Amino acid sequence: MRFIIDTFAKVFDFIEAYWESNWNNRLIGNIIVFTFLISIILIHFNIIGLIPQPLSSIISLNYFEAIEVAFVLLLFFEIQSLVIVLPKSFGGSLVKQFEILSLILLRSAFKEFKYIKEPLDWYNISDNIYHMMSDALGAILIFGGILILIKLQKHRNFTENEKEMNRFISIKKVLSLSLIFIFIYLTFDSILWFLGHKETTNFFAKFYTVLIFSDIFIVLVSLRYSFSYIVLFRNSGLAFTTVMIRIALTSPVYIDTIIGVSAVFFAILLTYIYSSYSLESKQKKLEDKIS
Repeated sequence: MRFIIDTFAKVFDFIEAYWESNWNNRLIGNIIVFTFLISIILIHFNIIGLIPQPLSSIISLNYFEAIEVAFVLLLFFEIQSLVIVLPKSFGGSLVKQFEILSLILLRSAFKEFKYIKEPLDWYNISDNIYHMMSDALGAILIFGGILILIKLQKHRNFTENEKEMNRFISIKKVLSLSLIFIFIYLTFDSILWFLGHKETTNFFAKFYTVLIFSDIFIVLVSLRYSFSYIVLFRNSGLAFTTVMIRIALTSPVYIDTIIGVSAVFFAILLTYIYSSYSLESKQKKLEDKIS
């Protein structure tokens, strides 16, 4: 079993090294920009009637859809980054989840533009403006919460046994490798449903459901190495935050902002209490050694 875990962990290390390389970062940026420009061109050609059937039926007639395409592609890459960062830190993974949520809210704000039609009369666009402001406000509040979380977080191993810690990290790498395959499967499944002109489910909400189970799995595996109530509560609390994010993704406008901001506030409070306790405990151990 250890041989299998170590083998898959090495495969993940190879993928991680490639993903975090400067070459790959530039490639991703180029893909997003190129896709955005191509989307605008295709939409324009469809508007003037140069796209034949059946392609014209799956290409929008609204230029703002190009922004939607670019944001969806960006979110796909962000989710891949989330999977890559998962073995490094539970807290770091949560920060990445909030980053994705904030981008999804911003995407929702941009989506409202395509529902605004001429003439620009307040009574016709007021609902759209309220929706945009709600999602944008939620995104900026979560952005601020992310910065606070990063400042509060202090990475500490829950076990002083280096061998056990490395084993735990290897298990998380295997889990992350599994999540990559699940991500690929869900991506192709969504594409097939879209090409079949069928209503697709919320891809991001579906993947966050998988993340909930993966977080719970990590919490349970961590019990093999530490039965500390403080660590268990902190990790379980962070897993609960993932549940809140998942609910926010499928909630109606206004409610998604309330739940998303509540989730980041809960994570900040949990991290602050845990970090304060850890610092106090460390100081006490130091004083005991001195005395």
